[in-house]
Amino acid sequence: MTGRVLDGKVALVTGASRGTGVDIARHLARAGARVAVHYRTARDAAGEVVATIRADGGEAAAFGGDVARSDDVRRLVADVAARLGPIAVLVNNAGPFDDTPFTTLPEAGWDYVMAANLKAVYLAAQLVVPDMRRLGWGRIVSVGATSGFVRSHGAYGLAKAALLHLTEALALELAPAITVNAVVPSQIASPRTDTLADYKARAIAATPLGRLVTQDEIARMVALLCSPAFDFVTGRAIVMDGGRTLPRFPKLELRSD
Repeated sequence: MTGRVLDGKVALVTGASRGTGVDIARHLARAGARVAVHYRTARDAAGEVVATIRADGGEAAAFGGDVARSDDVRRLVADVAARLGPIAVLVNNAGPFDDTPFTTLPEAGWDYVMAANLKAVYLAAQLVVPDMRRLGWGRIVSVGATSGFVRSHGAYGLAKAALLHLTEALALELAPAITVNAVVPSQIASPRTDTLADYKARAIAATPLGRLVTQDEIARMVALLCSPAFDFVTGRAIVMDGGRTLPRFPKLELRSD
């Protein structure tokens, strides 16, 4: 995306102190947004993201809170609006992974995964929508996961599947001024993935495009969904998995004898 298409608009990015969230914050800042860099505990890392954005000529500030806690979500949205202005762009990127089997998952673990990955999205949307409606414009983008397409990733997969349903429901409810979409990546190329050589190799082998999606690619797609190029797209999940989840049958070798 080129140009300052989000010039002056306030964007809140949850989970922006590390990983893909860092790249999302940077891309939105380059598009002219005033970025609220959210962190849970990594205050220093969030400060570094803010410093990088400012050094690049952008505007940003760091805000703390645990999105699994409703009071923290309310405080986060209120603090961002008070300090930077009404939120026009909401990117729900925070979402802890936990694939503990349902039969052994503690109730507290269930509550945390569902709160951070799903409830926080609903609540944040509810809180930012009034200002978006007053502005006459808004963009909500959630970062999902292909875990929502499988049945072996426990409560995390369930939450990510429900996130897509919520995305579609919000898109219908908030049209026409506000669009709501999701970006759904598979395994992401990252320093952490690099430490899991066997896992990474198997993931690449299962991906038709022969590699893993990068954090920058995901961030660019999020920024595009917030740009005029996607003004007529809402309620959609942009799957970035290199074709991995496409249905396939094993190749059959027909014998001629």
